[in-house]
Amino acid sequence: MGRPAGPLAHSMLSKSLLAPNLLRHSPASVARRGTERFVGEFVERMMQQATTKELYAYWDAIRNGRIAPRRFEIEPAKIAGLLRETFIAECTGLLGMRFRLAGTRLCHQFGRELRGDDFLGFWSHEDREAISSVVHNIINDGAVGYGSFVGLTESNREAAFEFVLLPLIHTGSSINRLLGAITAIDPPFWLGSEPLVAFEIGDLGLHWPDETPTFLAHNSAEAARRARQRFYVVEGGLSRDNQR
Repeated sequence: MGRPAGPLAHSMLSKSLLAPNLLRHSPASVARRGTERFVGEFVERMMQQATTKELYAYWDAIRNGRIAPRRFEIEPAKIAGLLRETFIAECTGLLGMRFRLAGTRLCHQFGRELRGDDFLGFWSHEDREAISSVVHNIINDGAVGYGSFVGLTESNREAAFEFVLLPLIHTGSSINRLLGAITAIDPPFWLGSEPLVAFEIGDLGLHWPDETPTFLAHNSAEAARRARQRFYVVEGGLSRDNQR
């Protein structure tokens, strides 16, 4: 039985893991652009759903120019309307991103309790590599990950989702938690009545909120060398971390 066609059918989705924003702007142009304008452009260009937009705006406000806010600074009451589609995940080494908390709508739409599940375990080998690269950049460089994916049921029904992954500091000074949201795009009537059993990445990208990744914070030959080593573009537009 063939997969139903749709605007987010996997065959029509481009995978694009974006290289650092600094590589696309000169220092002078970066200085001319206000942070507020830059954040607004990112949200409008890369996110379509209210939940992901609002969660990013809240996270960006409480981080207040830092690489990431601390876990205890997240006040559930301030994002009460988003909680059903949000989650907090713990980074458990290079190969793990385990849900510690997951919203009720997420669990209902996925067809199971997500707490304790490994987000990286949802994907095929190729998609897992791409998402692991995104998570690596979030943890090490304070990037924001975003994108879309399709969830499939055993009966070959599909639903499209948008997501955002935001860095958090739980203990110490290192990023070791992710605040995220997953929200359905035009949710079909059946969503939640059948478990989602397979997932396929569509769009995938990285964003640095201050336009400058931490590893490019100093304008030096060493920073440029590291940037060239970390990213390259393969056929189809997917940039991959070149140091895995």
